[in-house]
Amino acid sequence: MPPQRTVADRLLEGDSTVAAGLARGLLKPQRDNLVERPWGGERLCAFKRLEPTVCASGRTFGESFELSADDGDDEARVHPSVLPLQDGSTITLPALLAVHADALLGEAFVRHYGRRFPLLPKLLDVAELLSVQAHPPGNTEVYVIVDAEPGATIRLGFAADVDPAAFRAKLAAGRRDQQRLLESLGAESAAELQRVLKPWLARRGARPAELTGSLSARLAAGVEWGAVEALLASLHEVYWAALDALNAIPVKAGDVIYNANPPRVTAASGAPASAEVHALGNPENRGVFALEIRRPGPTFRAWDNVRFPLRDIDIEAALGALNLEATTPADFVVEPKLVRPGVRRSVDCEHFRLEHLDLVAGLGVDVPASPPHSLHALAGRARLEGGDGRALGTLERGESALVPAGVGAYRVSADGALAALVKVDLPPYAD
Repeated sequence: MPPQRTVADRLLEGDSTVAAGLARGLLKPQRDNLVERPWGGERLCAFKRLEPTVCASGRTFGESFELSADDGDDEARVHPSVLPLQDGSTITLPALLAVHADALLGEAFVRHYGRRFPLLPKLLDVAELLSVQAHPPGNTEVYVIVDAEPGATIRLGFAADVDPAAFRAKLAAGRRDQQRLLESLGAESAAELQRVLKPWLARRGARPAELTGSLSARLAAGVEWGAVEALLASLHEVYWAALDALNAIPVKAGDVIYNANPPRVTAASGAPASAEVHALGNPENRGVFALEIRRPGPTFRAWDNVRFPLRDIDIEAALGALNLEATTPADFVVEPKLVRPGVRRSVDCEHFRLEHLDLVAGLGVDVPASPPHSLHALAGRARLEGGDGRALGTLERGESALVPAGVGAYRVSADGALAALVKVDLPPYAD
């Protein structure tokens, strides 16, 4: 007897009846699409209510790819969203859309965006300082701060006009000194270097002599400690020069930070808004937990804050994508505005629109029929019902969903005292 065909098999074979059923409900991926990062922490598993076996001790997950369905992005291709189906089988979201995008997203959406979902929303657990980085021109991003330790900051935008030649030379010299330091102490010392240097670099007044006891015994043959001290002093100076070139923006739970060129910059250049230089996190390692809304695409690291082992950087690509004029923290902090009871709108740009659904017991929010969009639960548990009263499902903290075009209008309410969702729309907007 041939093996029984699963729902996933039928979808991959083009079964339009099964796809039509999916098009009338939430496409809710598995919650465990986690990515380990050297700067990550240990909060994602608890936030997403994952089994302890997923989050073995010592693993640092920095990101959760909430809706990943764009194979044109290198990382999204490696970490696609996986949808559980009613018979227990699973299918990746990119594979599903490759066959059934017209039914799930609508023909107009597919004509505009292709057979993909053109956003890459993530949850970020920033426990340490990220690299100084940029994105391709035209790509902006939003950080909805879910939680932050007291005193936490992120670095965003240049605080003063930057001379590209001088900044490029400083970062390139720092990278060369970092390589020389590794060679002076032996390539096998990379992990130990990271452990020793991380807290030392984070202190502005730190001196190389403080590391004599920790590192002098590791000197490669023929290397003098004085030469290593000079490299350490140079790297400490570049570490702080790079960070001090950026605005330090305090963040707390509920803040919305829009990483995009200020209007005065786009007005002068005539170019679409792009992300500014940024390095999420802070040298004090005060944690930041956030929902990031961004378009798929590469990240260009300009500088990796003397992190070991060495990771690839591309100073030229990063600086070529950046606005080098001064900005201020006020350019990026967004105050959401009430648009109707229970709904606040923060970012409304040419790539996406963010609405914050603040749900309390007894107060439902009606969402009009609109093109495909995403929902992200940041607190509590929400219940969704279609315009005809049919149950669409629930979204609980740490879960996300793609809402197909066929869902139409729906009502969302708190399944408990309160719930908080972020709704992300793509143009053309319904209103």
